[in-house]
Amino acid sequence: MAIDDPEVLHSVLDSLPMGVYLVDRHGKILLWNSAAERVTGYLRQNVIGQSAQEGFLSYTDNNDNALEAQNAPLSMAMREGKPSGAVVNLLHKQGYRVPVRLFASPIRNSHGSVTGAAESFVETNSAAKWTERRSSLADYGCIDEASGVLTREMIVLHLRENLALFAQKPVPFAIACIAIDHLDEIKRRDGPAVLAPALSVFGLTLENSLRPTDFVGRWGENEFLVILTECTAEGVAASSERLRRMLNQVQVEWWGDALRLTASLGCTAAIRDDDVEALVSRAEAALLESVQRGGNCVTIRGT
Repeated sequence: MAIDDPEVLHSVLDSLPMGVYLVDRHGKILLWNSAAERVTGYLRQNVIGQSAQEGFLSYTDNNDNALEAQNAPLSMAMREGKPSGAVVNLLHKQGYRVPVRLFASPIRNSHGSVTGAAESFVETNSAAKWTERRSSLADYGCIDEASGVLTREMIVLHLRENLALFAQKPVPFAIACIAIDHLDEIKRRDGPAVLAPALSVFGLTLENSLRPTDFVGRWGENEFLVILTECTAEGVAASSERLRRMLNQVQVEWWGDALRLTASLGCTAAIRDDDVEALVSRAEAALLESVQRGGNCVTIRGT
């Protein structure tokens, strides 16, 4: 069998561990490999023939600013005729954000003219490592099944650990209590079963939005608690606002519709003589204030 046989080349691309897809000069998707299906949730039969420029993956940068089509690596590779890359977040079919590294290269014909492009993407190390670690922790009952993040018991243990370190060495950290806005109204309108996919999308988006040293756990029915390590009282505002924007981008697939959800956040930084109850109480009070303001906002409490 010749190595330039199209079937052989297709088989090789399909066996690669990173997502790969090919487009023609007009951006129409011609090939979508198995890893692309895994990372994005989109099956090849749903995307082949579509225009990659339609933006169904909704690329955003690390500050959650939308990546305009003309500035996306794929478009730049075809326009400038040279490889391009970026670190972005893509929107998984299930509605949560996945951090990936993109690499795009132009495809040329025998005359040197650009006739299309190939783009590959791979999950960042932090996302890939957490996927592996979550599987191990789940075996020990440390992962909340509904949301895919740490259980309340586990996040309390991490809170105590950070407070113990803070008492000995004043390494700053902060926490954020995060709630899905208007959940009771959503459940009345769409049914109580909508809670499960909403929790999963929120949990995965939070996990993928945090640094490897941060932690997130499920705290209540529709509430999460995030520990932002080495985060000062001054830095918590920017970090929490970024999380709010990331959560605003998620969508829950529900009976053929894409439900848009928002989040309220209440944040506080650790102070001297804090214990778990005092620290969480301040964050919960800040969260309640955000909810009372109508939701989709951040409130920060000091002492």
